[in-house]
Amino acid sequence: MPRLSAMLLQTLLESQSQPQRILASDLTTDPGLLTRRREYLAANRQLLQAGGTINRLFIAYERDLNSEDYARSLLALIDSHRDLGVTCGLAVRDRLRADQAVDVIIISAAAALIEDEQGDADYTKGRSTVHFKGVDRWITRFESVWGGNGASSATAALRTYENAARPLLDSAWNDTRIQQTVSAL
Repeated sequence: MPRLSAMLLQTLLESQSQPQRILASDLTTDPGLLTRRREYLAANRQLLQAGGTINRLFIAYERDLNSEDYARSLLALIDSHRDLGVTCGLAVRDRLRADQAVDVIIISAAAALIEDEQGDADYTKGRSTVHFKGVDRWITRFESVWGGNGASSATAALRTYENAARPLLDSAWNDTRIQQTVSAL
């Protein structure tokens, strides 16, 4: 998927089609995996530098969000994406319908790249499908989870999680406190 997604991003840049926008949701079971996809991240950087936008939704299981090691990796990943200029959001996988919990990269309104089977860091596993028709339904699914910019949005959920997790990572991890926060997301 990383090479194909980088190629699709490059095509978007070269075509100058509008909007120069990526909507991406990532089933984030291993936050470190996305940091190792250098070609894909370079294509993200190029799009952002050319004036495009990227909204990335990190979808995580509740049990993972409660883990100190996972929180540390996830927040480092989010920091690196924000440094690129990506707008980040968070959703709890346990609370999504199956059709909302999909690894997908929506390129403008032209294509949706769905990771049907989770890949690995070496690109030796995984299977992806590209849809050029019916992209609007993928946009609708993404937006149903993203939720705009209000109090129940993915960006607000991430802010709430960060406000609880970052201080705990800097001092002493408190399982009860983080579980209360995650339960309220």
